[in-house]
Amino acid sequence: MRFTFVAALGLVASVFATPLAKPIDAHPEKRQLESQASVIETLRQEVISQTTIINASLADASEDPGQAEVSALRGVINPALEAITAAIGSATSNVNRGRRLQRQEDGEEEESCDAQCLTERVLEVVYEIVSTVRAVIERIGLGPVLLRVNPLLLALSALVLALNVLVTGLLVTVTAVVTTVLGGLGLGLLLLGWG
Repeated sequence: MRFTFVAALGLVASVFATPLAKPIDAHPEKRQLESQASVIETLRQEVISQTTIINASLADASEDPGQAEVSALRGVINPALEAITAAIGSATSNVNRGRRLQRQEDGEEEESCDAQCLTERVLEVVYEIVSTVRAVIERIGLGPVLLRVNPLLLALSALVLALNVLVTGLLVTVTAVVTTVLGGLGLGLLLLGWG
């Protein structure tokens, strides 16, 4: 009995005597959020450049375009939607890979980004995309762009699901924005990606 008691005391003493491991990074979540925010910022710039092309072509179109004008618009809009889909796919790959982007080397510090900041950046991208899709649907209808809009929203769904691991509640927030802007059509198309 004494041996067990002495052995237990020795075990407890050795546990307290071992050095504690020093964490390599005290805030890995923050660094990961900053890295993902950088990926989303790059995506936002690409989305804005493509939606600018789409919006410019819609602004030049007549209010009720004929078949020839719809075909011409489709020739401009569909490649831009494909480029947005490809950019979202690339961003999703970077998020899933957990790729660490290199910090700026010119001595400037990167802007710090927390979960709220990342949510705002994602919502900017989502709002830009769904607002443009809504404008396209209102002007030329869903038929000419359906084969591009559906993969676009599926890619957007994949990105949001990848980021939802880092930012709790992002999925619900994005669903609300898409439903508000696109209505039932947006919810139906978006649920295809999450189903």
